[in-house]
Amino acid sequence: MKCSASVAFVLMVVAASTAKAADCKPFGGVGNGVTEGIAKFMAEAAVKNVIENKGSKPTGEIKHSCKSAMLGSECSARQMGCK
Repeated sequence: MKCSASVAFVLMVVAASTAKAADCKPFGGVGNGVTEGIAKFMAEAAVKNVIENKGSKPTGEIKHSCKSAMLGSECSARQMGCK
């Protein structure tokens, strides 16, 4: 009987973890700037605004990718957001 209660508890924890993970999804934003630092800052601000506007909270690291643009740099930022 003790074993079945433990198994039931583990299954409940796994189900709760899966439900929590399902409430998370990636968001992205783009920023432009004269320097790469400014472009990254603008991209981070954009992704944070998107996550907040969707009613989620930012989770984990922000990942960047930058490239040269006609005037300066263009960066994109991606971050997970969870409800």
